[in-house]
Amino acid sequence: MRRQLAALALLPVLAWAPAGLAAPQPSAPQTLRLEDGAELWTIPYPAIQQFIADGTFADQRLRQLVTRSGWPEDQLRLALAKPYGVDLVPLARFLYSPAGVAFLQQQTRAFRPLKSQRRDLRVEGLRAAILRNAQGGTLSAMGILQQLPTDFVVELGGVGVARCSSLPCTNPQQCRSVLSWLVFLPACLQAAAMNSADPPVSR
Repeated sequence: MRRQLAALALLPVLAWAPAGLAAPQPSAPQTLRLEDGAELWTIPYPAIQQFIADGTFADQRLRQLVTRSGWPEDQLRLALAKPYGVDLVPLARFLYSPAGVAFLQQQTRAFRPLKSQRRDLRVEGLRAAILRNAQGGTLSAMGILQQLPTDFVVELGGVGVARCSSLPCTNPQQCRSVLSWLVFLPACLQAAAMNSADPPVSR
């Protein structure tokens, strides 16, 4: 199981923020929002940071998500915070390509549609969050989560999240849990950016 998380950077891949999606304000509290039937959960971002820092829980909903993730807590804490080096230009090239759009559509299938003037902005919202996080040259699960629009809501029922990894799941929850989906996302994006980079110029 430890080897599975260590291999994230080698995963195969399934394949600028739009003006209507404003960047979250630094002072605004970031949250993980989930819908389970008629119930809406809001898990504060600082509670997830606390879990990563010392393994303690300030939020019982987060404890449930961790339990349902399929991963040991120590591995999950490391994986959520792990930075992946990425070049912004090839990453953006991938995310705006037909293969990248198909990837984003699959990765957002369990999100409640983010509507703006009758447009479904799930793809644009996730792409904007990824590119904002990548501006400093790295991606992480926590970084992407922090940049998601606050009205992105993950629906826990229905089709479920689509983990981008092709690795086998030791525990079935590793293939369908929200936190497992989030952990694998930056590794898949790093691989996609590397595959989209310009080939070296021969001299």
